[in-house]
Amino acid sequence: METWTIADLIDLEYFLSRDEEQDDSSAVKRDRRIYLLAVEPRISPEEVSTGGFRRRAVRIWLEERRKLYRKQQGRDAALPGNVFFEARSILAALIGIIGLFAGAGAAFSLLVYTGEEPVNVSAYLGILVFLQILGLLMMARFIFLKTSLNAVRRYSLVYTLMSRLLERMAVRLARSALASVSGGKRTEAGEISGTVRGMYGVYGRVLFWPVFSLVQLFGVLFNAGAIGATLIRVMTADLAFGWQSTLQMSSQSVHTLVRVLAAPWSWLLGQYAHPSLAQIEGSRIVLKEGIAPLSTASLVSWWPFLVAAVVFYGLLPRLVFLGVSLAGKRRSLTRLDFTHASCERLMMRMQSPTVSTQGLPGPSGLSGSQPAETKVEFEPFSLKHTDAAVLVPEDIYRRCDRGDLEQHLKSLLGWGFAYLFPVTGEMMEDRSSIDAAVQIHSANGGAAVLIQEAWQPPIIEIIRVVRELRARGGKEMRIAVLLIGKPGAGTIFTPVKPTDREIWSRVLASLGDPYLRVVAVGEQ
Repeated sequence: METWTIADLIDLEYFLSRDEEQDDSSAVKRDRRIYLLAVEPRISPEEVSTGGFRRRAVRIWLEERRKLYRKQQGRDAALPGNVFFEARSILAALIGIIGLFAGAGAAFSLLVYTGEEPVNVSAYLGILVFLQILGLLMMARFIFLKTSLNAVRRYSLVYTLMSRLLERMAVRLARSALASVSGGKRTEAGEISGTVRGMYGVYGRVLFWPVFSLVQLFGVLFNAGAIGATLIRVMTADLAFGWQSTLQMSSQSVHTLVRVLAAPWSWLLGQYAHPSLAQIEGSRIVLKEGIAPLSTASLVSWWPFLVAAVVFYGLLPRLVFLGVSLAGKRRSLTRLDFTHASCERLMMRMQSPTVSTQGLPGPSGLSGSQPAETKVEFEPFSLKHTDAAVLVPEDIYRRCDRGDLEQHLKSLLGWGFAYLFPVTGEMMEDRSSIDAAVQIHSANGGAAVLIQEAWQPPIIEIIRVVRELRARGGKEMRIAVLLIGKPGAGTIFTPVKPTDREIWSRVLASLGDPYLRVVAVGEQ
C-alpha cells in the first residue's frame, strides 16, 4: 500500500479528471463514504498527524475507486494504468531489439576484412568507445540536475523533442478519453494541454526516469549487440587488426593511450589487457607498404582490448545508469506528497462533514457494501490548517466582510484567513500586495487567494497577477482563485453562474498550473 507506481499515478489522474466532469455533490457523497468506510478504519489516529497520512489516504481511495470501476464496467475492464504498463513493456521490447540489432550492425560494419587491409582499430574505438564516452558524459549531467521533463527541455534537444511528442500524444488521448466520459462533450485543446503540462509540474521528476531508463536500455542492448557481433566475427573469421591515423602519432603514444584506457581491466586480463609496445609497432598500417610486413601475432592482439573497452566504457556505464534510473524513479515516487489542486479537492471531499443516507459495508469492504437504508451523520474532521493571504479587487475591497470571507475560505478551500490586500490589475501597482502575500506564504506555509467577479471575463491582467504570484511564490505555493457573482446590496459573496464558472476554469486550466485551484461561491 505504501508503494506507488507510475501506473497508479495515471489511474489516479484519470479518476480525478472524471470527477471534474461529473456532478460535484455526488462526488462529495461518494468520496466521504469512501473515507468513512475504507480510509478511516485503516489509518490509526496517530497516523493522521503524520506526513504519510495523505499518501495512504489517497492510495486507499484509488484502490476503492478501482474496485468500484471494475464493479461497474466488468472485472476485465482496462484502466489507463494497465494500458500504460502494457504499452511501455512493448515499447521497451522494441527499443531493446532495435538497440541489439543496431549495435550488432555497427560492429559488423566496422569488422569487415577482405584480406588486403586490416580492420582499422581507430575507427572501431572512435565509434564504439569514444563517441559513447562523450554521450555518457553529456548524460551524466542529468543526475546532478533537478531532473524533470520540464527541466530537461532546457538542456537536451533529444529530450525536448521526446517530451513534446509525448505531450501531443497525451493531449489527443486525454481529449478522446474525456469526450467519452462526458458523453461526447468537446474539450478545448488548450485546457487539455494545460492539464498535461500541469501533470509535468507535479510528476515531472517521476516521468523523467522512465524515459531515461528506456534510453539506457537501448544503450545496454546496443553494447551487448556490438560485443556479441565482435566475438562472433573473432571466432568465425580470421581477422587482422591494425591502426593508422592522419595525425603523426608514435607507437609509444598509442601504447600510452591504450594502457590508460585498459587500466580498469588490466588486473583481470593481465598481459591480454592491451597490446604491448612491440605489438602496437607490428600492427601499424602504412598504406604504401601493404599488409605483408605486419606481424600476424601483432595483428590479432587487439581484439581482447577492443571487447573489454566496449564492456567497460559502453556496457557497464549503461547498466549503472539503468540502475540509477530505477533507483531515481523509486525515490521520486516516495517523495510525492499529493498536495496539488486535484488532490486538495479530493481531500476536501473526503474530509468535509455531510449528512447522507447510505448502505452499510459488507464483508468485502466498500465495494461489497449492502444497500441497507441507514441515515449516518458524519462528524466534522479537522483539516490541516492553512492561512491564506487574500487579494481583492480595489473596487470591492471595502465591501469585503471578513467574517463572510473566512467562512467561504473554510467551506470551499479548508483554509483560514490571514490578511487582506487590495489589487488593481495593474502589475506595477499590485507588486507590493503580491510581495506581501508571498512573504506570508514563505514565512508560515500559507497560501494566496485571488477574489474575482466571475461575471466579468478573465482578462490578461488577471492572468498576469496569477503568473506573478506563481513566479514569486514558487511552483508549489498553494494559489486559489475565488469566484464571486455580481455583488449584491448586502454582500459581495453571491452565487456564480455555472457558465461563468466554466469559462474561468477553462482559461485558468490552460495555464498548466497544478497547484492552482478554482472555486466559486455557491458550490457544494
